[in-house]
Amino acid sequence: MTKRNRHLSKRKKLAFYLIVLLIPAITISFLYVAYTAYRTNALYSYVKLNQRGWKGKVHRADPDLGFAPVPDSEGSEVFPIGDDIPVRFDKDGFRVPLDSGASEPINTRPVVLTLGCSFSYGAATSAENTYPFLVGRRLAGTTKNAGVSSYGLSQMMVLANKLVPIHKPDYLIVQYSPWLVDRAQNPFAPTYFGRVPTPYFFASHNEMALHPPVFQTRVLDLPIDRYRNPQRGLIDRVSFLWNVGLPLYIHDDFNLSIYAVRRMFGFLPEPVSDREQLTRFVYGEIAKVAKANGAKLVIVVLGNDYKPVPIPDGVFPAEAIVVNAQDDLLAHLPIVNQDNYEKAYSHWRGSPSRIVDSHPNESAHRIIAEAIVRAIQS
Repeated sequence: MTKRNRHLSKRKKLAFYLIVLLIPAITISFLYVAYTAYRTNALYSYVKLNQRGWKGKVHRADPDLGFAPVPDSEGSEVFPIGDDIPVRFDKDGFRVPLDSGASEPINTRPVVLTLGCSFSYGAATSAENTYPFLVGRRLAGTTKNAGVSSYGLSQMMVLANKLVPIHKPDYLIVQYSPWLVDRAQNPFAPTYFGRVPTPYFFASHNEMALHPPVFQTRVLDLPIDRYRNPQRGLIDRVSFLWNVGLPLYIHDDFNLSIYAVRRMFGFLPEPVSDREQLTRFVYGEIAKVAKANGAKLVIVVLGNDYKPVPIPDGVFPAEAIVVNAQDDLLAHLPIVNQDNYEKAYSHWRGSPSRIVDSHPNESAHRIIAEAIVRAIQS
């Protein structure tokens, strides 16, 4: 065989090997894109039907909290029926009314700082009608609402350590609900779509420790707002797949695979399992930072149905004011059952009227605020 033939043979072999390698890679890539397109279709329909979510860049990824409000931002909370609810955060990331004027707070005493989840944030309710704002107004003081939807005890403790020494509140109002404990035991926050890792507690040498988010979320950086319109069609679907579906699922699938491997080989600690120990630890730590900065700790007990909220004995610090607002809400019902609870405290819209959100409505926030103010003043 001549040198020329040997050279051609090598080139043929190389081309053959490349084909052998490329065909499976191309096939796998095609199948993955097809599967991602299938998964994206449900998300596309969700957005086109204007289902629950957010408009505007009001949240961002955060290395300590998982996600956090964007300072000095405005947007809205989206509902499939009726008007959207305006959302505004001031320069410190506190929720404020849309027409609150300059973002610089007046800081009239007493200063009331609130920590909690969507119940304290005031999901589906305008800022001026939420219980944190009402408490501040009835005490003739200043409200700093640091409640954020989907937060749990882990973020609440991080924020207490960060915000209380800076803002020196007179009253530190901290929510207690059973699901806040659940979220502190889970590496991921509840979301409408996509994965949002959050800090979680684990046991280290018989002590509680906080593990940072296992990776940074991508869902808050996607241009979903661009597609909240009735326009549909092949070009729009392909655009949505390219700009939203593929970036989201590639990011989440890759990072979740790494997360699963790290869990499998023990590189990530398991979340703590003892709920009472976790609850006692977090509220004890928050009580310490409140006391060190001259704040009175107020713990507000809230549930999400017609049943009283069980509180394990001894989980709250002795010096805290405990306000069982759930009992106050139930006491206002003519007959305590789920139907009456939903009629009185859920958000109803449409004709015929139906529940669009089960978070506390304006009536519930007023009752909660009255219970807190009554406990503080007494």
